[in-house]
Amino acid sequence: MINLFIAIFLIFFQVQDQSMVEKLQEKFESINYLQADFNQSAGSQNSLSGKFYFKKENNYRIDLSSNTIISDGFSIWNIDKKRNKVIISNLDEDPLAFSLSDYIYNYPAKCEVTEEATSDGFILTLSGINTDLNFKTAKLSVNQDYLIKKISVTDFGENTFILKFSNIKINDTINNSLFIYKDDGDAKIIDLR
Repeated sequence: MINLFIAIFLIFFQVQDQSMVEKLQEKFESINYLQADFNQSAGSQNSLSGKFYFKKENNYRIDLSSNTIISDGFSIWNIDKKRNKVIISNLDEDPLAFSLSDYIYNYPAKCEVTEEATSDGFILTLSGINTDLNFKTAKLSVNQDYLIKKISVTDFGENTFILKFSNIKINDTINNSLFIYKDDGDAKIIDLR
C-alpha cells in the first residue's frame, strides 16, 4: 500500500514538474489533425488571412485568397492563382517554409527558453541569440489547452512577423487530398527540387 502511494505521489509530482514546453509537446503529440483560421502580419504593412490545415509529420496547407501553399512534409507547392503558376521546392531548402513542429520541438532545444504565466495561458519566449537560427526571439502565446494561439517572431533587424490562430479545431477528420497537389495541366510549373 505504501509503495502504491509513493508511486502515485511520484507520478503526480512528475506531471506537476513538467515544463510548459513539455506540456505543449505532449499536447502536440496527441493531435493528428488541426485546422484554424489565421492572420499573418509583418509590421503594420502586410496582413494576410486565410485557413491553415495541419496533419502530422509536417503536412500542411495554407489557403489564401490569391495563393495556396501545400506541403507533404518533403516538398512545398506554392500555387499562385493570379499568375497561374506553381513553384515547387524542397521543404528543408525553402526559406519561407513554415513548420509548426520546429516551433514546438526543434527551436526550444536550440534556444534559451523562458516561461511566463498569463491570465489565459502562458508565453514561451525562445531566444535565438548565439544560434544558427534566423531569429532573435520567437514568442509563442499558448492557451490553457496548450494550443498555440499566436507566434511572434523578431529577426535580428528588429522586424516582427506575427501569426495568429483562431477557431482552432483539433482531431476533426481532414481530407488527406488537402495535402496533395494535383496538376490540372493549366499552370506553369517551376520545379526547384
